Amino acid sequence: MSEYPIQIHPEVARLTAENGLLRDELARLVVHIEELHDPIAPNLWAIYQTKLGHWELQVLIVQFDVAELKRQIELVQAALNRGERPDLASIDRELEIERQAWHIRIEEARQRIEAAKARLNSLFSAEENEELKRLYRALVKKLHPDLNPNLTDEQRRLWQRVQQAFAAADLAELRALALFAEIDADGFAPPTTLESLRAEQQRLRREIDELLKRIEEIESRPPFTLRDRLADDAWIASRRAELEKTIEELQSQRHALESHLQQLLSQRHDRPWFSQN
Repeated sequence: MSEYPIQIHPEVARLTAENGLLRDELARLVVHIEELHDPIAPNLWAIYQTKLGHWELQVLIVQFDVAELKRQIELVQAALNRGERPDLASIDRELEIERQAWHIRIEEARQRIEAAKARLNSLFSAEENEELKRLYRALVKKLHPDLNPNLTDEQRRLWQRVQQAFAAADLAELRALALFAEIDADGFAPPTTLESLRAEQQRLRREIDELLKRIEEIESRPPFTLRDRLADDAWIASRRAELEKTIEELQSQRHALESHLQQLLSQRHDRPWFSQN
């Protein structure tokens, strides 16, 4: 062994330590963005559906009734204006396409509510969720291309599997991939010269700034803008009351349209219809 140990330049040591912290922060932000997309956003939408979806579904159902009545009145009135007896069977066939589109929207709304209930009933435990994030963060540091510019083709394929496993919340697969990644050689060879360390630090800071901007932009949109409100029982109660009022107003409108339609249809029987021949 050499009598004189290798001395590391203080600036090299400082930059190496700082870059290590920056790499940790970059990995944390990468994981956070993935979490925002899934599971955080889907979970927030699921909470929204379980708390307000039923009321919004009722609004949609009554909106359909009102829209169909308006269309029926329009078609009946058009026939009367032409001096013709309204053909209710023909009108019903004409409405069927529009009716099917509404039924699809209503069924999709019902399915969203059921899917939300199923999702919230099958969430990971806090311990499993923490393990999922910990494994993914460790794999990000080893395999993410932004942190490891010299990945082999095999490591890139491994990274794709990691992304798929995390998106699917496949904890067992992530555990297996973490073991495999430990066996595989690291794709990242840390720079050692002052110039390369400084260049890496600039790159890491730029990428962190970009990720912070992306996070800010993502969180400026729903469902993240609803996060605090969904935890506010007073806001939920107020929103339900607004939806119930909307339902009442639509129901009143529906009753008025039903009466108007009946008046029009009574003309169908009261008028003396004459043949054009």
